[in-house]
Amino acid sequence: MKKFLILFVFLFSSTNLVAEDYFKALELFNLRKIEDSLILFKKVANKEGDIKRSDAMFNLAIIYDNGFGVPVDKTRALYYYEAASGLSNKYAQYNLGWKYYNGESVNKDVMKAFDLYKAAADFGHPRAMYNLANMYYLGVGTVKDLKMAYKMFLHSKIGGIGESRFFIDEISRIITPEELV
Repeated sequence: MKKFLILFVFLFSSTNLVAEDYFKALELFNLRKIEDSLILFKKVANKEGDIKRSDAMFNLAIIYDNGFGVPVDKTRALYYYEAASGLSNKYAQYNLGWKYYNGESVNKDVMKAFDLYKAAADFGHPRAMYNLANMYYLGVGTVKDLKMAYKMFLHSKIGGIGESRFFIDEISRIITPEELV
């Protein structure tokens, strides 16, 4: 029992130490010490074992994408969005999906956008669910599927996306409740 307790304390304390640089980077960013925060975000982003690695990459993407305290650098932003997306960061997947859907800083690719929105939706991102539902509804990037659109609109509504209600009502007029099962 003593070994288990020591192992638990070690794992818990090492997790806190690993994440400490990430939270310090956030604090520095909020204090407008952008250069210092970038150094720590990059340190965390480069640590393979850090539990906040994908979050650090996502924050770097946001900083470069929007020019928060640094010149806008869409190439770096895209690099970090892709890296964080590859680590299953639902926010990076959503933002990258949006970029591919709209052709912002990348060649427009609605099929890739669909895949990224799907990945983010699978991790519970409500706006990704809504965008994915629209793609099913319109048949953009995928085959038109009103049943899937209905389900995704329901999930996004539960997630707080109120405009889903309109599409839920529209699909309910087109498809009978028996067909939606």
